[in-house]
Parts: sequence; C-alpha cells; structure tokens
Amino acid sequence: MLQPPALPSKHTGRECATLCGRICGMCRDRLRGELRTLLALYQESDHALTPPPSRMRERVSGSRTVGIVLDERTMAVRLEMADVLASWARLVVEGRRTAGPPEREVGSMVAFLRRQVEWIADHPAAVDFDEEIATLLGSFGSLFGPGPVQRFPLGQCVQSGCNGTLHGVMREVGGATPSHVACDAGHALPPRQWLQVAGRMRAGAR
Repeated sequence: MLQPPALPSKHTGRECATLCGRICGMCRDRLRGELRTLLALYQESDHALTPPPSRMRERVSGSRTVGIVLDERTMAVRLEMADVLASWARLVVEGRRTAGPPEREVGSMVAFLRRQVEWIADHPAAVDFDEEIATLLGSFGSLFGPGPVQRFPLGQCVQSGCNGTLHGVMREVGGATPSHVACDAGHALPPRQWLQVAGRMRAGAR
C-alpha cells in the first residue's frame, strides 16, 4: 500500500489537512501553544495602551488636556483578536451544544478554545481556524517587532480555585525580569505579587 509522503516538522494545518483530511496531532499541539502565546501577547499589549508621562498630554481644541493617548493600532489588533476568538467560541458552542466561556473576555475565550482544539480539528473549518490564529500572531508580531517571546512555566496559579499554570513572559533573551506573569486561564499576576513566585522566576529565567 502506497504511504503518503511525510510532512516536515514545521508545516501548516492546510498542508496536513490536504494530505490526511484533518489537522494532525502535531498541529493541534501547535495550536494550543499558539493560543497561549496569543494570550501572553494580548496581555503584554496592555503596556502599549499606557504611554509614558511625556505622551500623556495632547492638545484638544486649543486647550491642554491630560489623559491616556490610546495606541490605535494596538487597539485594532486587540479588538480583532477578541472578535475572532468570540466567533470561534460561538461556533463551538452552537456545534457542540455546550456551555461557552463565562464571559466575552479574552483569557476565558483562549482557555475555552484550547480545551476545544480536538473538536475544532475535526471541523470542516479547522484550516480556517489555524490560519486565523496565525494571522493574529502575525498582527501582534508587527506591533512588537521580530524578537521572539520567551515563555517559561512557574507552577500552579496562585489564584484561589484556579488549576492553571503560571507562565512568565520575557521579551529580551537572557533578561532578568519578565514583562508580565499570567496563567493559562488568564489570571494576571501584578508585579506586587511577583515575590510569591520569585524563586520560580529565577529558575525559569536561567
């Protein structure tokens, strides 16, 4: 029996779906990781919406007004991500007749979709999902530049009742301080609480 040619380790969902009729296990694992990375980038983009004090003043109608100058490009990418995730969460809810994420919040939707990757992989629109996630990653990459995001696990989330895993995110290779710390479920750990996981951060940053 003629065996189909093997796919390279780095291939797209469209390539394996064309060959096998569905998204393969390797791509499903990749999708889970990409969704987690998207959440980390979304949380990191919060910083782009809080400019330094030198940009806090803008002239409006001839007067000086102090306020936050929102980065419109960052806002557009964040809104696009929320819309895409909400659309796929709705597809899963309607297709599986199951309860969706508790609220239209990015962290909740990411956690929900990561749990539903197996079902999505068998859906006729699975390739579209794979490509839309890749597009979102590219959009965030255009905001932050080509530098890779270094992620490292920090153990169980410190939020009461949460079984998610905390991850630190580092933008600088070899850096000593993460840009933020958050869990799979979207619970962000503010810097004042980082002392709780300081030992884990030092080990993860090595």
